[in-house]
Amino acid sequence: MKTMAVECVLATSRQNNRIASHRKRISKRQGKMKGRIASAHLLLTIAYNILKTGEPYHELGSNYLEEKQKNNKELKMIEYLKKKGYTIAPSKQQTA
Repeated sequence: MKTMAVECVLATSRQNNRIASHRKRISKRQGKMKGRIASAHLLLTIAYNILKTGEPYHELGSNYLEEKQKNNKELKMIEYLKKKGYTIAPSKQQTA
């Protein structure tokens, strides 16, 4: 099963999806083999959750983690400012 999962991960290497970006991100820090095994674990976790819940898989995108971390950081900053006594109102203008 491990071999099959790693082969599936290698098949996603040229695609622009969550599993490929996960493998690239881990491989930068820990090497190719650990990146492959970690992504195979992610793939098996996704398959398990599909079988457990019966819901179809929805691709989150290759930049899912960056967006999640960005939103998390903004929320933490807002909470910090609220604790300090400031009031935060959402603006209508988006900044880049």
